[in-house]
Amino acid sequence: MRSTLDEFIADLVELKTLIESIGPVNRVLADHKDTVVRRYISIRRRFDYAAFTVALYASFEKFIENLITEYVQLEARRIGDYAMLPQKLTDKHLRKSAELLFRRSLGKGRYVGMSDLGVVKNLYDCLSGTKSYVLNEVAVIAHEKNLRANEVDIVFGVVGIDKICERVCHADAMMAWYCDAMGCKAPQNGVKRTVIEKRLEDIVERRNQVAHRGGNPTDLLGDAAMKDAVAFIKSLATSIFGLVAGCYLQNNHFTSPSSTELRLRATRGGPYKKRQIVVVDKPAQRLFVGQPVFVILESTGARWGRIQSLRVDDADMQEIEANANAPNGVGVGLDFKYPSGTDVKLIALQTDDDVLWSPLELVAGPTTSAC
Repeated sequence: MRSTLDEFIADLVELKTLIESIGPVNRVLADHKDTVVRRYISIRRRFDYAAFTVALYASFEKFIENLITEYVQLEARRIGDYAMLPQKLTDKHLRKSAELLFRRSLGKGRYVGMSDLGVVKNLYDCLSGTKSYVLNEVAVIAHEKNLRANEVDIVFGVVGIDKICERVCHADAMMAWYCDAMGCKAPQNGVKRTVIEKRLEDIVERRNQVAHRGGNPTDLLGDAAMKDAVAFIKSLATSIFGLVAGCYLQNNHFTSPSSTELRLRATRGGPYKKRQIVVVDKPAQRLFVGQPVFVILESTGARWGRIQSLRVDDADMQEIEANANAPNGVGVGLDFKYPSGTDVKLIALQTDDDVLWSPLELVAGPTTSAC
């Protein structure tokens, strides 16, 4: 799943490059000797806007579809039995697979590479109980409307993640965007859902105006408004990803034999140093610098990263063996902020999981000397 978010962020970087080029290019054209070139500036402005608007929504839609596809594949692998998948998902898979066959459009357009036989075979394997079944991905991600907030809720609800836009309102990335955009402190009750609905609605409507109605739109976004739209959609996608990641971690690692809960000490457990240092009881399993760790918050999703430093009795350590002598606890440096709350659990994995973790690249993390 990590690569899906990485690809989406890369798309947004390209869009920001487009935005930043608009002003300099127009200034160069404005000084051109050829009057035809100078007249082209206003035309080019409309085409820049059209390209930006369509690309922004298209990138978001692709991100959502790819994220759902990957999550469902992981869930199918974990659960195994097709009949044990969420009923909303199997019902949709059957219905949409049948519609694909009925429409006779396989092998054309967005369905190039697909065939009636392939769809039927996949569906037969699913319904007959074959262990190595393959879902018809196009049927899984199909949606009737553009991805406004309600439709986003629907497509994720089908795969077992309910009310995702409600939960996004409290997510780290969404709260950070809102504070930056509004110049205010984080709202105690989260960002209002109507803010997300209206922002996403505006992106969808602008895309539809360009794609379907054409013409000469007068309400063009300026550079600052374009950058704000990119910042919003990035925060929305990152927040959604965190919630989906939380479901993945909950299902696959929260209670697995390869995971260890790191319990904060009852006294002086922290967190310290901008909430990136905690002091935990001596571990039941080996700990090491670079080890994958995560926390899950029901309302906001997951935070995950790697152990950046370990410290026992004022001595920095690269690793600590299981049940090591640590009467004063073990200081653990994290590369994310430890959340507030009494029900938070810090989990360490014994092995990497490339679904969420990038290859190990240790950087200087927060020192644990303040513990």
